Amino acid sequence: MELAGIVGKPNAGKSTLFAAMTLAPVEIANYPFTTIKPNRGVSYLRINCVCKELGVKDNPRNSRCVDGIRFIPVEVIDCPGIIRGAHVGRGLGLQFLDEIRQASALIVVADASMSTDSDGNPVKPGVGNPIEDVRIVEEELDYWIYGLLSEDWKRICRVVESRVSKLVEELSKKLSGLRITGKILDETIDELGLDESRPSKWSESQLLSFVRRLREKSKPIIVAANKIDIPEAEEGVRMLREAGYTVVPVSAEAERILRMAAEKGLIKYLPGDSGFEMIDEGKLTANQKKALKLIEERVLEKWGSTGVQEIVNKAYFEVLRYIPVYPVEDPEKLTDKDGNVLPDVYILPSGSTPRDLAYAVHTDLGKTFLYAIDARRKIRIGENYELKWGDVISIVAAARRSS
Repeated sequence: MELAGIVGKPNAGKSTLFAAMTLAPVEIANYPFTTIKPNRGVSYLRINCVCKELGVKDNPRNSRCVDGIRFIPVEVIDCPGIIRGAHVGRGLGLQFLDEIRQASALIVVADASMSTDSDGNPVKPGVGNPIEDVRIVEEELDYWIYGLLSEDWKRICRVVESRVSKLVEELSKKLSGLRITGKILDETIDELGLDESRPSKWSESQLLSFVRRLREKSKPIIVAANKIDIPEAEEGVRMLREAGYTVVPVSAEAERILRMAAEKGLIKYLPGDSGFEMIDEGKLTANQKKALKLIEERVLEKWGSTGVQEIVNKAYFEVLRYIPVYPVEDPEKLTDKDGNVLPDVYILPSGSTPRDLAYAVHTDLGKTFLYAIDARRKIRIGENYELKWGDVISIVAAARRSS
């Protein structure tokens, strides 16, 4: 599965966002995920579960359903902070760039309150420039990829123009670690009208344009406009949107506080809610009450939510284009072999087929796939059917002979 990576300059709130995204309230936290690397964490996608639509009480296994809302675990990558000059090793530069290779989409944290400069040093709110926060990430990635190509460009040109190899083949080998596919390379060459038979004739500006477009296609960006609890952030959000970015207003700190309060049983709150409910005000200190009141007034009432759940959902469902599909064994009862109702939900790339779902469930099921049943419509569907959002699918496979 493709992953979203969280990136940003120091003090923009990247670490707070990662902490908020991966701190799950107890209601949805008891999921036995595999061991996660130090820079990875488990966040959750939030969708309306099909259980209410189908009028059943579900028994989830690989996810959690709370009052008809399904929370689906996904991994996110926390990349080291980035500053200008990272591509030549400034700051944690090369470490940042090595980690970011693993991500297929980037959540860039920008300081919408404009209370930090380009290196992350504190300044008066309204003084900084949130657009620069995003451009730093874009430019450092562009220069890094450009550097990777430049160091081997003469050799690539030589073997291509002597017809020993093709340009896309050579570039695919060179950039495979960045998740840049042959399809992306072909598309980019065509879009820019470049002559792939004579790469030595490409100008430096053409090569830079080529690299920039590759980055845009292979590492699409969504901006978390952070610190919306600070008044100046409204202007920062407007600036980012006018610059053409896909922007979600976010208060990572507000979300972190709300999740911690929910975990301690002080409030009732689920990630993505537009409000929270006090459980026992008597347990709250004066400072806690004040903090929650500020979050309610400055974030929830003004912006509708903290934005943290929205940024996770947007990254996986809109940028990476995944869809949720529910596999079941019994299409009538909507259960698995143990009788669990709607036990699992799988996140698959848009355009996936029933056979793809079968392979996602188990390799043997994919290999022996015969056909599938749409449990809603109670009809048989073939392997070329394109799965839709919220499909409930039963896979029919051939029995495997034991050796």
